[in-house]
Amino acid sequence: MNNFHITIIAVLGAAVAAWFLEPTGWLSSVFAVVAVSATMMHYAVKNILAVSYRKKLYDLPGGRRIHTTPTPRLGGLAFAPIICCTTILALGLHSALAPAHHVGVPECLTWISALIFIYMAGTVDDLIGVRYYVKLSAQIVAALLVVASGFWIDDLGGLFGVGAIPAAVGIPLTVLFIVGMINALNLIDGMDGLAAGICMIALAIYGVHCYVTGMYFFSVVAFASLGTVAPFLYCNWRGVGHRRRKLFMGDTGSQTLGLMISVLAVGQITNSGTVLAKQDFILALSPLVIPVFDVVHVVFFRMLRGTHPFHADMTHIHHRLTRWGFSPRQAVAFILCLAVTYVAVNMLLAPHMGLTLIVLLDAVAWCALNGAIWALARYRVTSKVKSYSYKIKNSETNINAKLLKS
Repeated sequence: MNNFHITIIAVLGAAVAAWFLEPTGWLSSVFAVVAVSATMMHYAVKNILAVSYRKKLYDLPGGRRIHTTPTPRLGGLAFAPIICCTTILALGLHSALAPAHHVGVPECLTWISALIFIYMAGTVDDLIGVRYYVKLSAQIVAALLVVASGFWIDDLGGLFGVGAIPAAVGIPLTVLFIVGMINALNLIDGMDGLAAGICMIALAIYGVHCYVTGMYFFSVVAFASLGTVAPFLYCNWRGVGHRRRKLFMGDTGSQTLGLMISVLAVGQITNSGTVLAKQDFILALSPLVIPVFDVVHVVFFRMLRGTHPFHADMTHIHHRLTRWGFSPRQAVAFILCLAVTYVAVNMLLAPHMGLTLIVLLDAVAWCALNGAIWALARYRVTSKVKSYSYKIKNSETNINAKLLKS
């Protein structure tokens, strides 16, 4: 029995204890979905690795890729099935065992339809590849399926002076937000542990916040997703087996998690109360600051240079950090710490500042950070060029001196 099995047994024990301590049974459901989803993903990772290497379904090193060995990119194939399975199982068992505290979730069917749709589009992309407009169309359809359940942003919480908004504005805004988050997470998935780490931070915050505020269905979905991502993150970060083989989530995984996170964020915004509406809005958006700001920054400068917004390049924040001198792991650790810092600072500022001012401060801090990274990376490159030039000049001087002596 290894550490993973011990952890799962402890979580299941907590689920059993919570069933007797918490009358509604939702706390027990939360512990249970974490344990079950983590166990399923733990064994799914091993099988996906085995099949990927047997069928040679992996990414080869080279180009923009920073990995040095062939690495499978089908880790995301297990995300949607496990999340759907554990969520439906938890809701079904909870309704059967605690009917007095069950929650009606008719929108669950349309969400699952959206999840399956984006999952299928991502799988096709990972296996044979599709054009960007096909992926974008699939993302829009998935977002429309979510909105079809009557689930859309109806209040901006005072952002730029805007409060309640009509459906004619809220529905397109929700579709834009969901599609934007799916692409933001997909684009930032460029280093081991980066996208998965950001997702784990967001899912943990959403899960706890939803449980505390009584949004139990959202909490179960968040923790089911968290339990699914955790074993993958370990494999993606450290590798498994004696060969330490790693696994990428691919477009299937990044788009699945992007959809789940965006839906959970919208759920907290649309279910906010009148007293803590601003804090709920900030808590919903703060974990997403880095992927959103990064994609806006990258797309803006691509269009400024006249290149296509979806043209791959090396301008993301993790690329700039490595040019500054960070190792890939140091860059990921720095970005994840930055994500936690954004959440903590925003929540500390929430009681004392308006939502608009906090968003503007976040944007200014992001611009200042990127400016500092660019300046230091440029200085580092310039220093290296000068150093190499000096060495070459000294070598030429020494060669000339030797020639004169001879």
